Amino acid sequence: MSTPPPPLRHRGRRSRAAFTLVELLVSMVLLVLVVAIVLQMSDQTGRIWHASAAKIQSFQDARAGFEAMTRKLSQATLNTYYDYYDASNHPRAPLTGSNLANFTPTRYDRMSDLHFISGQAGTLLKDSSPPIVTQTHAVFFQAPLGYSVSYQRLDNALNSCGYFLQFDDASQMVPDHVVKTPGYQPRYRYRLMELMQRTEQSGIYDPAAKTPNSWFTDNAGTSSRVLAENVIALVLLPKLSPREDDPGLQGKGVSIAPNYNYNSRVALGATNDDSWPGATPAFPPDSFTTYPSDGTTAQASRHHQLPPTMRVAMIVIDEASATRLQGGSANVPTAIDLHATGLFTDAANMSSDLQAVEDICSAKPGNLTGNRQRLTYHVFNTEIIMREAKWSND
Repeated sequence: MSTPPPPLRHRGRRSRAAFTLVELLVSMVLLVLVVAIVLQMSDQTGRIWHASAAKIQSFQDARAGFEAMTRKLSQATLNTYYDYYDASNHPRAPLTGSNLANFTPTRYDRMSDLHFISGQAGTLLKDSSPPIVTQTHAVFFQAPLGYSVSYQRLDNALNSCGYFLQFDDASQMVPDHVVKTPGYQPRYRYRLMELMQRTEQSGIYDPAAKTPNSWFTDNAGTSSRVLAENVIALVLLPKLSPREDDPGLQGKGVSIAPNYNYNSRVALGATNDDSWPGATPAFPPDSFTTYPSDGTTAQASRHHQLPPTMRVAMIVIDEASATRLQGGSANVPTAIDLHATGLFTDAANMSSDLQAVEDICSAKPGNLTGNRQRLTYHVFNTEIIMREAKWSND
């Protein structure tokens, strides 16, 4: 005997418990919206992650270059000794023949065959061959770095070294097969350059040098390598310790290099540094006044002395920002051209000048170059001790 069908009211209840077509369509629309939102969030997260990774990598390379530069700079030396000077403050060391026979010593003072010089890069490299497009500061010195091909076991052998910014396409560092590749586009950038001469090639002892500065002016454009990309400012400030030159007193802590320029080869007793005629700002004379923290004043000499400390700052932008600024142009972008800004010429204003460059990178209204594009940037800033400095006010 077959079972009778359920009452109609039971079948009606079961049909009311099912989803209608409208409900299914609404559910599908909501599901599509949720999936779209999740995909969009995932895409944005991926973009942020890749951009952050690129920035981190860019600034990691710049940090490595900054640390390498400051480490080598802290090892700069003059290896001074003492020699006789005559009444006109001319040293005995370079004299020969009758000039040496007629030399009359009147004092005993410092002497060095080595050289430490820092200051406005446009001044220091104006006679470079080939010409170098640069800005802000540069420094050149000797240090016992032991870089040599011929003398492998002389770990403390001297090398001539230097750091400066150069704007070009770095074509000399790109392999020929890359340059000749169809579609190759040169990348014009400001880069931190390192001059490093091997011990056996150091121009500091070259008897045929045209000028006392030829050891770096004749080699900066040919014996340098890229240390960091997209460096738009390099600032180098020689300093005394706060105890010897109090920042709160009249000298503002920058008495040794009030305009950043410093030349260890300034002549003894010179009232003008004639080795850099026409330099703007001028290289300072030998003697200067310091303002120790005890409230007194003291006279000091720059002649054949290393500054005891150096404040070093570097401002870097990332590659994405540099690409937006540069495009396909071979000229320095106006946004990061600091030549006409007047920055980094008065050492007392170093902190405010660094802030002015940050304002440029942040596209702050009224910034000095009129930049309107926000740039991703990083500021490296430190103060190093010059380990070989044997500073004396005598």
